[in-house]
Amino acid sequence: MSTEQPTSRVAPVGDRSVLFGVPRRIIGLLWLPIVLALIFLGQGQQVSPWWLYLGLVPAVAGWLVFSLRPDPSPRLAGITVAALAAGGLALLSGSDGWTTAAAFPLLAAFVSGIRLPTRVAGVFAAVIAVATVLVVGPYSSLWDPVLVAGSVVILLMFGVARRDAMRRTEEHEQSLVADARAREEHARADAIADRARVARDVHDVLAHSLSALAVQLQGARLMAIRDGAAEDTVAQIERAQRLTSDGIAEARRAVRALREGPAPVDVAGELRELAGAHPDATVDVDPALRLGAREGETVLRTAQEALSNARKHAPGAPVTVRLHRDGDVVALEVVDVTHEPPATSDGSGSGLTGMAERAALVGAALDVGPTDDGWRVALRVPDRERIEP
Repeated sequence: MSTEQPTSRVAPVGDRSVLFGVPRRIIGLLWLPIVLALIFLGQGQQVSPWWLYLGLVPAVAGWLVFSLRPDPSPRLAGITVAALAAGGLALLSGSDGWTTAAAFPLLAAFVSGIRLPTRVAGVFAAVIAVATVLVVGPYSSLWDPVLVAGSVVILLMFGVARRDAMRRTEEHEQSLVADARAREEHARADAIADRARVARDVHDVLAHSLSALAVQLQGARLMAIRDGAAEDTVAQIERAQRLTSDGIAEARRAVRALREGPAPVDVAGELRELAGAHPDATVDVDPALRLGAREGETVLRTAQEALSNARKHAPGAPVTVRLHRDGDVVALEVVDVTHEPPATSDGSGSGLTGMAERAALVGAALDVGPTDDGWRVALRVPDRERIEP
């Protein structure tokens, strides 16, 4: 049983002439009118009787298919070889020996080598060689039929070599693609490992420190109550204890996001929970909104930073948090009203920088600045469900 696999359909990889840099099919089409001109206008190229010129119909059709279909099916390739050979042999049978019409059976041998399995191509080439030798004769020398048959074999071998070169080029490009994918997977694995390392560091340092701080604050609250401290002092300790608990929850969420990636969040519920720490905050959220994990996380972190800034720079001022759809975007607005010119920030601005970086990661637009009577943070996030079909 033969172990040779049928030749696969080779994609036209590198299908450009080395000398001219243009597609080979264009060069093939340019040769066709030259061959036809030589057959009709060249001396000693006449075909007789005239009806043998009908062989040009399948021969020209086969030439056009070869030039215009760089990746035909094996069946179409076989039909192309047969059409080229039959049409060319018909012209040669009415010609005086070896004429320009031999270009068609020679091209048939080349096409069989480049587009058919090797053994099938060998059978086609053998038939073409024998038929051409019989049609071109009689010969004046023993070497003449050998040269005719040898021309067919050479074109066959050239076609096989071209096919193998195209296959090697394709396999090389596929190996390059596979290497690029392997490098991408390796980089992704390294990134996941780095995220896991950062998650461990956050958990081991920040979460443990906050947990210890929560215990200390609990003890301080109990001692303040025992010693009869003022109610506002106990309230401040309790508020610090709540903030520490919130920090622990946020640290755990960050660790989970680093290890597992961003998860879908309940934006409306989370916003109301964030606003609960601000006694004068009002939350207005469109209940029909659905945001992706990254977009929802960006909205929550931006609102969290805006509310933290409001508590720091405008304590007691009313704050409005509004989240709604505006066309193809989801708009978040956090506005605090102090009824006086906004104070100049004395911080480093790292919170605003973080908000801008988060917005850029999801393609959102961030606008932060003072108003006539307070401060406004506006975030416009693309609504992926509206944009993507």
